[in-house]
Amino acid sequence: MLRGTGEGGRPSLLLVDDEPDILDFLERALRRSYQVTRFSDPVAALGAPGLSGLELLAAVADLQPDTVRVLISGFTDDVPEIAHALTLARIHNFVLKPIDSVQLVEAIATATRRAGQRDHVTK
Repeated sequence: MLRGTGEGGRPSLLLVDDEPDILDFLERALRRSYQVTRFSDPVAALGAPGLSGLELLAAVADLQPDTVRVLISGFTDDVPEIAHALTLARIHNFVLKPIDSVQLVEAIATATRRAGQRDHVTK
């Protein structure tokens, strides 16, 4: 989730994943372009107990609607669940695992453009 500007003028990026290896990969892929903060637990990320990753994204959408939200998921068989995620968390883009760093950077750039387009339409 993009959260504004961090150190050195780089956009801030909040990463949340329960798999340490995935967090390591995401941080390595993104730390040149973003000020990265990472959590392995949605509770620690938002301070709200009992949240799933999707519920975390929905809560962030409610609390910080200007935040750009991207869902990365390994669940490829459940298209209705992905559609539900798009609606519930109002995510700007989603990526299916496995993912490479180029695909990840492109997904974030697309999400940022989509968020900007939504803002332009609603203002």
